[in-house]
Amino acid sequence: MINSFYFVIAYIIILFVLSAFLIKKALNSFEEYGYCGRSLSIGFVLFTYLGTWIGGGTIIGLVGRSYEYGASQYWIIAMSCIVELFFALFFIGKIRKLGLKSITGFFAMRYPEYREAVRIPVAAALLIRNVTMIAMQFSALSYLITFVFGINWNLALLLVFLVVISYTVLSGLWGVAVTDVFQGILQTVGLVILIVISLKFAGGIHAVESFYHMEGSLKNLSLFATDMQWYEILLYIAAFGLFFLMNDQTNWERIYASKGEKTARWGFMIPLVITLIMLVMITYLGVFQRAIFSGAEDAGAILYNFIFNMANSKWIFLILVGLLAAIMSSADSFLLASGILVSEDIIKRFIIKDADDKELIFFTRVFVVVTGAVAFAFAINISDILYLWLTGIGMTSVILVPGYFLGWFTKRSSTRGILLGMLAGSLYVAAIAVGLIEAGPLEICVGMALNLLISCVFSLPGSKDAACGPDLRKETLYKRA
Repeated sequence: MINSFYFVIAYIIILFVLSAFLIKKALNSFEEYGYCGRSLSIGFVLFTYLGTWIGGGTIIGLVGRSYEYGASQYWIIAMSCIVELFFALFFIGKIRKLGLKSITGFFAMRYPEYREAVRIPVAAALLIRNVTMIAMQFSALSYLITFVFGINWNLALLLVFLVVISYTVLSGLWGVAVTDVFQGILQTVGLVILIVISLKFAGGIHAVESFYHMEGSLKNLSLFATDMQWYEILLYIAAFGLFFLMNDQTNWERIYASKGEKTARWGFMIPLVITLIMLVMITYLGVFQRAIFSGAEDAGAILYNFIFNMANSKWIFLILVGLLAAIMSSADSFLLASGILVSEDIIKRFIIKDADDKELIFFTRVFVVVTGAVAFAFAINISDILYLWLTGIGMTSVILVPGYFLGWFTKRSSTRGILLGMLAGSLYVAAIAVGLIEAGPLEICVGMALNLLISCVFSLPGSKDAACGPDLRKETLYKRA
């Protein structure tokens, strides 16, 4: 694997060169560092979304799940993309017209009482989601480094942490966007090559069908075959799908950074469709691996076993770099979003209110490192990649989703009601974190319902500040903003 080592080092050097090339541009102002001066064209927007959404955690986790349980596992991830299409149709235009940079900014505009204190629990909840997403990528990349170089898992995690953190802090969103174009192309090429080689080693479509027929599990070849009842599916969508009608902080930043509303909308929707197609490829990678290994290998490491034991050596470098690209392009986006979140919504709003651009860039860099360190700790202790993904979504949803929808669709929700609802949601999430409550679909829905109930009760007419903030249902507000 000596050649692989040099190939990986060369790839990492290219990332640093691309990021360093943009340092001067990014350091002109915080608006440039964090939002590219609101000048991102559709090409940059498209590839930075694609690079973020198809992460190494997604690839390794989904391949492992489909290897064990069949092609229907596709919907675990695909569901989020389908829901995001509705987000694009109903919310992107409104977000642009209101000039919102972030989810915290939306909550602060809608619930402004108590000196915008709502920013604090919102930022904390979003950091839970970001940390679990970053941990997914660290975990996936550590698997890869362990397989390639045969080093200790924890040491691999540390190397991943240092590399991704270092090139992310250099030039902010400009560096992330430019490296994501490079990495988005590589990950797409790598996945296509990997699916073709996997099918070849499996003996072709007919050989795969014969294997599953002999195993008595032909249903595992179908995207739509599932043992779940309809109510279980609806429960799953409610628990883990509603989050994507609010979406990630990374996506709100790109909506704001796009140079126009059409760029923001189409730059979001086109990569969503591409992602849905690529997820089919990733799903069937796992299905084909089961036919190749006869289900005898560990699901978590099945893809790496195939790549380094069976794949044709002349393609292994492109496949390897494609996986690296998928992992790093997701991690850097969530790291940067976390740094911006803390510096703008906590530091500038509550601690150093007159912070200038240099100070904001400094604090963004500091909290990129801090967030990465927390994600490093998560990755060491939790190796189940899709469990991390679902847990992060579920916890964030319990705290934020009720207040988000009340903010858009009713005038009667109040700051006090929402804060108390978030407090109840946060306590519920703490119980999940310490193991008192499971992070299953039913439990997540119960947590959101508890938050919603308390938010509504303390926002009833006659309660203190029963209604506050602008009425976001009024079209005239968008025209004025």
